[in-house]
Amino acid sequence: MTEIPDTDTIVYVNGRLVRKSEAVISIYDSGFCHGDGAYEGIRLYDGKVFRLEAHIRRLYEALTMLDIDPGIDRNGMARIVLDTFRANELTTDLHMRLQVTRGRKRMTGMNPTLNVGPASIVAFVDHKPPIFDKAGITLITSTLRRASPNVIDAKIHHTNQLNQILANIEANRQGADEAIMLDDRGFVAETNSTTMFCVKDGVLMTPHPTYIVVGITRGILLEMAKEEGWGPREADLSVYDFVTADEVFICGTVGELVPVKAIDGHPIGGGEAVPGPVTRRLMDRYKALTQAEGTAV
Repeated sequence: MTEIPDTDTIVYVNGRLVRKSEAVISIYDSGFCHGDGAYEGIRLYDGKVFRLEAHIRRLYEALTMLDIDPGIDRNGMARIVLDTFRANELTTDLHMRLQVTRGRKRMTGMNPTLNVGPASIVAFVDHKPPIFDKAGITLITSTLRRASPNVIDAKIHHTNQLNQILANIEANRQGADEAIMLDDRGFVAETNSTTMFCVKDGVLMTPHPTYIVVGITRGILLEMAKEEGWGPREADLSVYDFVTADEVFICGTVGELVPVKAIDGHPIGGGEAVPGPVTRRLMDRYKALTQAEGTAV
């Protein structure tokens, strides 16, 4: 992971724009107490918010599943995003975590009937260029599994991320950048923070979206692959499929597209230079798209 600057940005906390260093929230907030909330990661490119509508839609889908009423409509939430980005001096390489929790509780306890007052809305803003080395990263396979939908549906973009954090700790201990997480059947789900793709014999493949958040970047890349004629498909893929692939890359809003150099010590693509041709083409197209599209702040 590349070094990330610690800039004292402007953030939004329940109706107020304040410096990151001065932002506070109640210790009785449901997000702090129980990880009870939903969030979106949103990026600003050259004064434009990329895929704002898609992020707001996915946030409200998660809030619906969690039975959290944010107290404002989607247009109001979009205005919070735009106003908060606009309040910052930097106009690019800003990443926002837009988070809505169930709000303050009158006492600790998991039952939502203990909540008083409105939901909490917070927009964290960090000066955060893409966080991974575009020359390639290394992965290990975690011993932990992603929960199946009969435990908690991974499509809910919720704030309780302890499962992924523990996998990230495993990666840190082994000197890797990220950890591959398998589903309860032994197939690859995702890494601890990103979606995975592999290329074999000119075909782009990615795991089924059963155990993962359905990524916005992921959807963009599948559409691009169709346009390129690479026959993209979703499939049950094992670690074998990734280790023996010609190319592997991860993707997500916070890191964009990043090639993978090695998995569990095995060099990808016979140790050839990364990124490979398919990954490079998608990286170039994605960069061009972020420069061309977006909602101006």
